[in-house]
Amino acid sequence: MSLAVRAIVAALRDGQTVRWVVRGGSMWPAIPDGSEVEVTPCAASDLRVGEVAAFCRGGALVVHRVIARSGDGLRFRGDSLRRDDGLVPPGEVLGRAKVLRRARLRWTRPRRDKLLGAARAALEWLRAHAQP
Repeated sequence: MSLAVRAIVAALRDGQTVRWVVRGGSMWPAIPDGSEVEVTPCAASDLRVGEVAAFCRGGALVVHRVIARSGDGLRFRGDSLRRDDGLVPPGEVLGRAKVLRRARLRWTRPRRDKLLGAARAALEWLRAHAQP
């Protein structure tokens, strides 16, 4: 675990809200690479399906969307990914994330798997929030 990740995790576990610039394309297009996020500590039980949150796994700090709840924890997945992150125990959940500054979307043609993942996430969100 890098020194920066250790500092962020320690601050969140100490109850402090933390801001940082995220790297990676797993949450594209909702959170493009280079966007600034703010994470506010909260219990895993406070998170709802569809919210974006941070957790620590294998020395990495991950910001992904909650896709399911179970008695043993939460399941997360990046919006542009096909697979979820597996079961995340409540002790690994750090807090609720919100985007403070979105990086500009790059209008290069996205990889097919990223585009399909984003479309799938949008459809899932629509199904979850559709009014009967």
